[in-house]
Amino acid sequence: MMDGMEPLNEIFKRIGQTSSTRSTLSDSELEELTSAEIHCDICNDKRWFVVAPEENAPASARTVIPCQCQERVWGVKSADRIRQYSDLGPLERLTFGTVELGTRDTFSEPSSFRDAYHAAQRFVTDMQGWLVLCGPSGTGKTHLAAAVGNALVEADQPVRFVSVPDLLDHLRSAFDPAVGAQYDEIFLQAIEAPVLILDDLGAQSATAWADEKLDQILTHRYNRRLPTLVTTGIPFAELGDRLRTRLGDPYFSTVVNIKAGSGMSDIRESGLEPRLAELMTFKSFTKGATGATASQKRSLSEALAAAKVFAEHPSGWLYLAGPTGVGKTHLAAAIVSESIAQGRDVMFRFVPDLLDDLRRSYGPAGGKSFDHTFSQVRDVEILVLDDFGAEASTAWAEEKLYQLIVHRHDSMMPTVFTSRSALETIGGANNRGESRYSDAIISRLSDANVVAERYLSAPDFRHRGATPRPRSSTRKSSRK
Repeated sequence: MMDGMEPLNEIFKRIGQTSSTRSTLSDSELEELTSAEIHCDICNDKRWFVVAPEENAPASARTVIPCQCQERVWGVKSADRIRQYSDLGPLERLTFGTVELGTRDTFSEPSSFRDAYHAAQRFVTDMQGWLVLCGPSGTGKTHLAAAVGNALVEADQPVRFVSVPDLLDHLRSAFDPAVGAQYDEIFLQAIEAPVLILDDLGAQSATAWADEKLDQILTHRYNRRLPTLVTTGIPFAELGDRLRTRLGDPYFSTVVNIKAGSGMSDIRESGLEPRLAELMTFKSFTKGATGATASQKRSLSEALAAAKVFAEHPSGWLYLAGPTGVGKTHLAAAIVSESIAQGRDVMFRFVPDLLDDLRRSYGPAGGKSFDHTFSQVRDVEILVLDDFGAEASTAWAEEKLYQLIVHRHDSMMPTVFTSRSALETIGGANNRGESRYSDAIISRLSDANVVAERYLSAPDFRHRGATPRPRSSTRKSSRK
């Protein structure tokens, strides 16, 4: 049995003793209680029990069971409680099955990534000790961490996945004596999670307060020998002395350094963030989720198929349209990664940022900077324009887009657009009643001989499986 854990029969005895007291609350009263307000004498607000068949049993033989208080906290069945508790949200699509082992040399050096992959699988099987994955952004650390989380959830093993910057933001925003219960719960979820995954250690703002909170979490889990997985983009040797002591214990921790792949410099030069390249692949694209209709799933499958064809044989223009969160940028990023893997010259640009860059380099002070920047975008072999239509509507911006679109249309250069507007509405009027784009731009975007449009319709994937943050009834709305 784990250190400090009482026998299972004593736990069940306390459950019986407190059940009659809890039953005096009406259903409506229970529904009004938030997770932070429900105090449980059974588990001491830990929400879980770790049970072992015998003294000193290995971690793999232990069973983690939810306390009955979770029915009041979340009001759903056990499997769903474990999934909600994990807080994996949209990362549920990242599993060991979606890892492209042996084909990731663009992002990470194959041998080091394979070591990390197998270490992650062992962590799931053994569920003991610490695993630390180090490596530059985009090398697959978060994918493997999410795969571990999803594998444990599928095995009905409670696990908590948190981004370190987000965790510290939530702690900071809840750090108020008037709502201390919420701060305590967020902190307890981190230090007492049966298995904790801390993603992106080192990406948080470096403050004494943040360092203190992280040290408290890691020290507590280190002393209790609680299974923990950490990812960091900082080379292990550059971490602080205290962090290295905790994370690098040779008797308790496994540290794996994932090296950057041969194409990582090409990823950065393309303009695509390495982290997007890591997470947004064809294999990890979700073709529908709970709540999606048959027609919505079909629209995603058709868009995925069109993107794959374009990536394999780039020609013409591909226009991916749909509301926010359906996967347009995901497919565009996957096209960029696949094109780089094939040795093609590709560029990814968020349209509002592209126009800002061009505007800054324009004019006498810019010298030849504007010409160089514009020609790079205009003449690149494959161009991906993300969020077309989100840019500010000005005569200057439209002129530059006109020059860019006309050149690439006349030269039949492969181009991908993502937009929240379908082609049939792209020419809609602005707030002054004027056409959003000139007839010349609309005509080229509407050329059916060149442009293939795919409209993605589905629930916002960023909300799929996400768990609402617990809120105290006395607390004002927090930032998203």
